[in-house]
Amino acid sequence: MGYLNNATRVLDAILTRKGREILSRGGDFTVTKFALGDDEIDYGLWDTTHAQGTDYYGAVIEGLPALEPFNDPSEIMKYKLVTRSEGTRAMASLFESAGSQTALDGLKWYSDDNEASRIQIGPVPSGDLFTNIQLGQGVDCGVQHTPNVGFGAIDLQGGIGSIFEEGYLNEEYTLTLLDTTVAVIAPVNVSTGLPALPKNRIPLGTMDEMWLPFVKTVQHISQTITGCLVDQSGTFRSSAGSEFGNQEGKIRVYPKRIAENSSPAKTSLLITGETSGATKEFTVNITYTAGSPS
Repeated sequence: MGYLNNATRVLDAILTRKGREILSRGGDFTVTKFALGDDEIDYGLWDTTHAQGTDYYGAVIEGLPALEPFNDPSEIMKYKLVTRSEGTRAMASLFESAGSQTALDGLKWYSDDNEASRIQIGPVPSGDLFTNIQLGQGVDCGVQHTPNVGFGAIDLQGGIGSIFEEGYLNEEYTLTLLDTTVAVIAPVNVSTGLPALPKNRIPLGTMDEMWLPFVKTVQHISQTITGCLVDQSGTFRSSAGSEFGNQEGKIRVYPKRIAENSSPAKTSLLITGETSGATKEFTVNITYTAGSPS
């Protein structure tokens, strides 16, 4: 959605992939929340030397063209306008945990169909739609909060007087993978290193419903898992770990089958702090590779 010249129309809106997905399931188009951004603004154009005085300091900025709406959330709203409590001295921001982007750049689908390069999903139970679906080897990724105490901020550390008394150290995150035709995010059973998969259970549990349906899908739809934590190693894990028999069940990105002529396949993984509102975007690259893992 974008603001346009109000002499013609004030707002222009187009549906994102997620919006079209909701409508296809019979949902309604009702705006309940919105965010504002200033991606197209160059504040370096603020001119305090303008000959006509203070009323004209921002004249050039006010004359900048407004961007048309985008339907790809990875291309717009990278600089959202937010409200923070009086006295905030530094915004919460996220940075990549060591090696996360490198791992997501290195995802591969190997041409040899063997146990070394495949993870088989199923049966859950025998005859279920997910039986014998295969994924490639997954990778961990994660984020950390930028230390901001040096800027006089105390919101990261928490404590009396902070914006949130418990700080952001134990914040939960929402993970959204934009295109599940090329990859899927799933929690891991640490003891096996495989996606956590309940055996012979109907109906599926809440966390299962967040990832199992996306294993088989061939539609360009997004996948979202909420309530994720970051462990001491800086990687995502499910806060509902007890459902998988292990409290440290990590969240991994698994490549799906791609053809050689569609390599590399790309999508994005969007991270949002559920308390801070801080965001981070990772690029996910899957490459078709001859042979098997060495």
